[in-house]
Amino acid sequence: MAQRIVMPSFGMYTAEGNLGRWLVPAGAAVQAGDLIVEIVTEKATYEVESPGSGILHPVAVEGENLTVEGLIGWILAAGEAPPGSAPAPMVSADRVKASPVARRLAAEKGIDLASLTGTGPGGRIVEADVLAATVAPRESPWRIRERIPLTGARRTIAERLRRSVDTAVSLTLTREVWAEALVAARKNLAIPWDALFVKLFAQSLRERPELNAVIEDGEILLLDEVHVGFAVSLPGGLVVPVIRDADSRPLAEIAADVRDLADRARTGALRPQDVLGGTATVTNLGAHGIDAFTPVLNPPQSAILGVGRIAERPVVEDGRLAVGWTCVLSLTFDHRVTDGAPAAELLAAVARRMNDPSCFESLG
Repeated sequence: MAQRIVMPSFGMYTAEGNLGRWLVPAGAAVQAGDLIVEIVTEKATYEVESPGSGILHPVAVEGENLTVEGLIGWILAAGEAPPGSAPAPMVSADRVKASPVARRLAAEKGIDLASLTGTGPGGRIVEADVLAATVAPRESPWRIRERIPLTGARRTIAERLRRSVDTAVSLTLTREVWAEALVAARKNLAIPWDALFVKLFAQSLRERPELNAVIEDGEILLLDEVHVGFAVSLPGGLVVPVIRDADSRPLAEIAADVRDLADRARTGALRPQDVLGGTATVTNLGAHGIDAFTPVLNPPQSAILGVGRIAERPVVEDGRLAVGWTCVLSLTFDHRVTDGAPAAELLAAVARRMNDPSCFESLG
């Protein structure tokens, strides 16, 4: 039976990609799990595995623009013909080459694709070409340095985050936390801050699992696996690689994974499995000098922990003014899943671990 090959989702910030190249020729026999196609997004280049064993029958061509879950080929049994429903996503009635997003946008705006000049691969019309034709620069009271169409990664981020705000009932709790033990541990262990917070948050989610959850088909699903993503900033956007089983794995392994995933994110070498399946997220703006902020949920997750700048600040200890290391944690959660008190307990669990030197001795 024919099996569809589709462009997978590479996380909440990617809705469109480009078929870089087929890694296996048409008609070749492949096994389930073989790497068969390379897909390029604005963030990274991914190698996609075959969904099954059989004969490769490509539908999309190299250089073609793709949308998430869009058909790009089939895996067929020996002698099997490809289903006749395979679409031709890049071709309009008059043979104009255009991406699926560009064709949909042109139809919405009533624009004739044949009147446009494509700037994509091979002269293909892309979203930016249609947008350029829809909005004529208007007179503005401002002196404008540059007009930047809201396309690609920034458009996807805007749409996904808007849906997050529209769907979830978000509430953010903030708490200033002692960080003396955390700073000492990081100095002794010489590991990334993100690794420490991924581990602390994961263990706290295991202790207080109310927000290690998603809403699906009218049910709250409390998840029995804790996979924590961490945000990595890239030019024009961000990506969220995932540390799997972060609550139970040794801190040294998590630190190695954080370094590896962050490096590969910045060089565009992440794989689909590197960014999928997260159950909660950590986002750290402390390195940018931010003390506190309001993180936006990464759907369908129900919790995201924001980490502010870790700095020496005035503190009161035993009734006396002193100087100590503190940081502000900001926990945004989906109020549909639970209430403020359990969320506060989750944040308290993170704070307690940050304050407990013995906690870091046992992270090994």
